[in-house]
Amino acid sequence: MITSRFCILFISFILGTSFCIGQSFQLGSDYYPEHFPIENVSKDASLMKAGGLNIVRMGDFAWFKMQPDSNTYTLDWLVKTVDTLGKHQIKTLLCTPTAAIPKWMFDQYPEIMQVTETGQRKPYGKRRHACLNNETYRNYSVKIAQQLATAFANNPNVEGFQIDNELMAEEPYCYCETCRLKFSNWLKDKYKTIENLNNTWGLTFWSENLTDFNQVFLPRKGDNPGCFVDYQAFYSDCTIEYFKLQRDAIKKVNPRFKVTHNICSSGFIYRLDMYKLAQSCDFLSLDNYPYTWTLENEYAPVDNFDYHPAMASMALSQIRGTLHTPFWINEQQISRTAGKQRKMIEPGMARLWCHQGLAHGAESILFFPYRTFEYAHEQMMNGVVDADNIPRRRYEEVKKTSDELTKIKGIIGNAFPTAKAAILRDFKCDWAFEDGRVSADFRYMRHIYSYYRALREQDITTDIVSPTDNLSVYPLIIVPAQVLVTPQLCAKLKQAAEKGSTVVVTCMTGLRDTTMKSFGRLINKDIESLAGIEMQEQFALIKQETTTIVYPKAGKAYTGSLWYDVFKPTTASVLATYQSRFLKGKPAVVRNRVGKGMVYYVGTVPSDAMVDTLMNEVLINATIAPLAKATDKLVEITTLKRGTISYVYAINFTDKDQVLQLSLPMKDVLTNEKLEGKAFVKAMEFRVMEVQ
Repeated sequence: MITSRFCILFISFILGTSFCIGQSFQLGSDYYPEHFPIENVSKDASLMKAGGLNIVRMGDFAWFKMQPDSNTYTLDWLVKTVDTLGKHQIKTLLCTPTAAIPKWMFDQYPEIMQVTETGQRKPYGKRRHACLNNETYRNYSVKIAQQLATAFANNPNVEGFQIDNELMAEEPYCYCETCRLKFSNWLKDKYKTIENLNNTWGLTFWSENLTDFNQVFLPRKGDNPGCFVDYQAFYSDCTIEYFKLQRDAIKKVNPRFKVTHNICSSGFIYRLDMYKLAQSCDFLSLDNYPYTWTLENEYAPVDNFDYHPAMASMALSQIRGTLHTPFWINEQQISRTAGKQRKMIEPGMARLWCHQGLAHGAESILFFPYRTFEYAHEQMMNGVVDADNIPRRRYEEVKKTSDELTKIKGIIGNAFPTAKAAILRDFKCDWAFEDGRVSADFRYMRHIYSYYRALREQDITTDIVSPTDNLSVYPLIIVPAQVLVTPQLCAKLKQAAEKGSTVVVTCMTGLRDTTMKSFGRLINKDIESLAGIEMQEQFALIKQETTTIVYPKAGKAYTGSLWYDVFKPTTASVLATYQSRFLKGKPAVVRNRVGKGMVYYVGTVPSDAMVDTLMNEVLINATIAPLAKATDKLVEITTLKRGTISYVYAINFTDKDQVLQLSLPMKDVLTNEKLEGKAFVKAMEFRVMEVQ
């Protein structure tokens, strides 16, 4: 079954139209002309053009330059910059500058600042420190968006707008009275009566019952779980509402403007519901820093770093999965960043990251920044050129990358990744796990990544999708720790399995409903029935406490940690068993036939090695195989499709030549070389092949 959304996307490819802003691939950089005299722009534009750059993003931190006081707007310098770039065939994505407020605004309206959970008003001196619900801040944000849209309403060099910058980064939550009153109204709209709120949150516990919505408090991590999850959902909604205020102001001036937002943390931020935000965007964007910022930074900065291309791949798949259409990378790491440096970026790596972006559905990539900053917070951030504006190795690498991407895009056109596997990712689940009560050391995205990495190492193109998405189009569906389930999701999983899909469900799925309330049993009965088990007991331990698991078919022993389900099969067959502690001999992994399909249930958080073994068996039983296969884990293979034509995009992130095994005859799209049986990919190189 094909959804209407997929039909629209398919038809748009066939007709040659696109969800893109431009019809060809765009490679550019983030540009900060407010840092230097306007006379420099023409020289920069010439150098950009010669280096193969055809788009810039700018304005994201230039509020004072645009508005030096409350009543004055100075945009002539920006108009001149845009026009000068345009004369060199360089387009512009403008940003609203609302992530960093000017000092005059703070001086006149100190109440604009966020309040911490301890009740202290934040001082001036950073960014992202104004309360998104403050009316003064909102009014000024809308006005600057209107001014920008008006100034460029008919300027052909401006392709669209990025609203704000990296929403919900840094410390997003505010505890001011404005937020408390708004949260109270949000809850009243959701629960209608205070009795319903009390019952849903279980406020009888610890005698926290409320008698009126005016008594609502703003929770912190560690407070009532139902309340805290609602607060996280509330602030995500407030952030999207703030985004839409600026979006609507721009669209009102001229509806032609396409509007986006750049998701921070390399796409791994979990505080903001990307699925909801995407519905308000014309296209979605992310900031991609594969060496400096991974999902681990969202949980806590870590010193140990073992690079794997699947980490960035997962982030790109997440962004792609919000709208199932092409997306932008508005900040692409090119070298050293302002954050902790974990690894030197080898020459050629930034180029391969761009190929990875194109392979995963990006239609525009912008390096951050164009020029190395001379001062201030991000002065250690290397750019395409250094502060002296002399083109060196990085510039030449960008020029080479532009040439390659232009050629490939000209051949494969609107080819888009096509996935046979999908992994569910639900932001509400991350919110539910946030306070650590379910399992103290468990981290939701790590669990998702373990399964995603295993599939990518088997060269299976995989989508990251919402539980509300259409799942019937995927032969393989992974449901990792879906702690909050709805009747609708349970029904969709059952229907997909009955029609022939393979479904893998892992532990902690179905513990609570969407309000964090128990189903009055160990897990949701529909999940239990789907897995063919009867849950008997559950244990949560810290990460250091593990148990042995034997997988007879693999002839190996593995480990499980963090969570242990004790269950007995009803209709399922046992694949693996616990082999230590009092769990010895009890099932750890089972398989249950449901209609034409299979459902696997994994009762623990397995080691990566065990996930690899499980995914290998699942793929064989589901008869899912890649068009090309690599032996090295650092070779990434993605399958794309345009109409009836399939392509294989192989990227070798290793320093050694690699061999690919091909399941069908292929042709190299750049050299027209005919390939059968195998293909070679040189060290730190790529290959794009058309299936014959």
